[in-house]
Amino acid sequence: MTSATESKLAHGWLGSADLKTIAEQVGTPVFVYSEAQLLRNVDRIMRAAEAAGLRDRVDLYVPFFPNSNPHVLRPFQRLGVGLLVQLPGEYRLLKQFGFERFIVSPGHVSDEEMTYWAQTGHPTFLSSLDEVRFSLEAGAPSISARIDSLDSGKPGIKLRELDQLSALLAEHGRELDCFEVYCGSGNSREAMTEIIETLFSIFNEHFPQTRSINFAGGHGFVYEAWAEDEKHFDWGQYLGDLRAIADRMGIPEHVRFMFEPARDVLADTGALLLGVERSVITNPVSNIVVTDGTRMLMPSAQLRERHHHVVFLDEELREIPTDGQTGGCTAALRGRTILRHDYVLPGEVWVPDGVDGSSHLLILDVGAYCATQHMEFLNVPPAAEVLVDTDGVPHLITDRGPEDDKWRHVLAEMQELKG
Repeated sequence: MTSATESKLAHGWLGSADLKTIAEQVGTPVFVYSEAQLLRNVDRIMRAAEAAGLRDRVDLYVPFFPNSNPHVLRPFQRLGVGLLVQLPGEYRLLKQFGFERFIVSPGHVSDEEMTYWAQTGHPTFLSSLDEVRFSLEAGAPSISARIDSLDSGKPGIKLRELDQLSALLAEHGRELDCFEVYCGSGNSREAMTEIIETLFSIFNEHFPQTRSINFAGGHGFVYEAWAEDEKHFDWGQYLGDLRAIADRMGIPEHVRFMFEPARDVLADTGALLLGVERSVITNPVSNIVVTDGTRMLMPSAQLRERHHHVVFLDEELREIPTDGQTGGCTAALRGRTILRHDYVLPGEVWVPDGVDGSSHLLILDVGAYCATQHMEFLNVPPAAEVLVDTDGVPHLITDRGPEDDKWRHVLAEMQELKG
């Protein structure tokens, strides 16, 4: 846990990032990402797999839609980490950037799109008996299925349909290559461990010839924590439990295990740097910090009421010390438009004394879902994006575009920012 007086940014990569150069050359708002943190997060999982004796059986496929910038994800190519895609457009874009390892989880789609995915040769998780039947009759080279264990409204074959799925496969003399089970998002390690037996029971009872089991995502990330080891999912304990349960339930050694970690790999790789427009505005209704950003649909915050940490910076982009209790006030973070709900984060944050129109604001742990869901209100252009490489050098990867152009411009090549 962090103490009240120590530097907040000392806990992670932002403490050494050249934020001043980024703000001067790119302006704000800007999303800033760390390549080094992305590498650490993948390494944490793979070291846990090694310790559990599963290194050669674990495959990671990170969903593309939570952070759809190919430059940020490019290290996956040398790490052997694949991507999960949903749309043909995503697939075509990533192929242009040299990505080769994919799984496809498209939801409910047309016959034409299923034919498209079958021609790519990548595992495609079909979400209904009708889609499986079409693929079987079309002679698709492999058949994989998405199973909704929660019986929710999400795409996926329901648990009560598994006997029908088995019969349909047997009718065509086929076996599932892989099945994926949707179990919700933001789960604790204990909850994810309880799900393991469900997947292995499906394997043993319905699809014992399957070559891979996809445990999908849902691995929790603690936004309220500061320390890295407190934020992240406990892969060591989880994969150790998985290995023990697999041995107990007789899962053959050749069966591979897929995972789709999103927040745990991506969240703390990114921060949003905003400019503060003026000193705190105080009125009879509330205190307000006006920023040059605008509202984001941040599932972690708006939908699940998770608390993103914020840090205020002075004119030189140095952290403004605060104990979060004295020498300041609570205030809402306002966006730059007149819309009523244009707040960058829900609720209020602690604002230390000294914050004024020359200050800046960092919102932490926004590497997942945030830039891709940054909302463009009243002709406000989307934020730029910058990637800090493992040598600490910042590169512009997304240009915000001119004032009369709202489209997000992912650059074909990164542009180094020279400090």
